[in-house]
Amino acid sequence: MKTIRVSLGLSRLTPSKRISKWGIIKTDMTGNSNFSSPNPLPNPSLSFIDTQVIILGNDISAAESGDHSKVSAMNAQVEKVDMLLNQLGNYVEQTANAAALLGGDAESIIRSAGMDVEAPRTKAPVPNAPTDVKGVSTVEGDIALSWKNVKYARAFIVEISSDLSATGGATGSTTTNTSTARVYVDWEITDVCHKPKITLSGLVSGTKYAVRIISSGTAGKSAPSATVVVKVL
Repeated sequence: MKTIRVSLGLSRLTPSKRISKWGIIKTDMTGNSNFSSPNPLPNPSLSFIDTQVIILGNDISAAESGDHSKVSAMNAQVEKVDMLLNQLGNYVEQTANAAALLGGDAESIIRSAGMDVEAPRTKAPVPNAPTDVKGVSTVEGDIALSWKNVKYARAFIVEISSDLSATGGATGSTTTNTSTARVYVDWEITDVCHKPKITLSGLVSGTKYAVRIISSGTAGKSAPSATVVVKVL
C-alpha cells in the first residue's frame, strides 16, 4: 500500500502564519477520535507545542523593534516550533497510514488533523530519441555534433561507428532506404554529455564515421537517433 505523506508547507509561511497554521491544527486535533486511544498520544503533546507557539508569538512582538538579539531569538523559536510541528506531522502520518492498513482512509485522517497531503510525484517518462542531429568536420581529426535538446533527458550517449563494410540486409541503422545502403553494425560509446552538443576529437583523418545519439533519463534510454555520416578532415 502506498504511503500517504503529510505536507505542512512551513517553509512558505511567515512566523505569524505559522501561528495561524498551528491554531487550525490544534482545533482539529483536539478531541479528534482518529488520534485517541488505543492510538498513542501525540509526542510532542498538543499542550507542549501550544506553549512553544505562545512563546513564538511573544518573540514576534519583541522582534518588531528590530533589535538584532530579539530577531535572533524569534528565528531560533521559529526553528523550534517547526521541529515540533514536523514531529507532530510524522505522528499524524504514521497513525493515518496504520489505520489505512485496517481499512481506514489515510488522506481523510490526515486532513482531519488540519494538515495537507503531499501531492503524488509524477514520474518522468522515457525521453524521446534526439532529432535534428548535425555533424561537421572543420578541424582535422574532429567532428562537431549538435542536436535538439530533449525533454526529460539528463544525459546523451554518443555512439560512433566506422564499419562501412556491411551492406543492405545486415542489422543496424541505414543512411538511406535503398537495399544497397551501407549499414553500420559495429557501434561503440565514445562519449556521454549533458548538453545537446559535443566535439569528438582524435579521429582518423579521411575516414567516414557514422554517429548517433541516445537520450538517457531517470526512466531509461531512448531509441537511437537517426544516423549521420561525416568524413573527417
